[in-house]
Amino acid sequence: MPASRRKTCKIYKSCAHVPCGKVMNQCSPAYCSDGSKNWALCNMAHWNPRYRKYCKSESRCRKSRKNTISTDQVDAKELHHKMPYIWRHLDRKTRRKMVALARKPVSEIDIKYMKP
Repeated sequence: MPASRRKTCKIYKSCAHVPCGKVMNQCSPAYCSDGSKNWALCNMAHWNPRYRKYCKSESRCRKSRKNTISTDQVDAKELHHKMPYIWRHLDRKTRRKMVALARKPVSEIDIKYMKP
């Protein structure tokens, strides 16, 4: 049987350097065009202290050499705050689709392949 590869965690230079779909401890959640980043239980510790127990030690993590910062990302709090204003700039079709999706149960609109 071949040796299984272990998943290694990475430490990025800053929270802005974390690519879409990845997670780094102590970074606030953000939305990207490809999905979202930093949505993990440890990252929710800012809002509720009970999530601190999910934070794993980063002592064995490797430093990432990624230097580029994605330009199509926005902090989750900022987007949630501005959503009523953004809503006004969307086409009627897009608004209808968003309302239709909001009415469906989460189990129906959840995308399985995007889960880590």
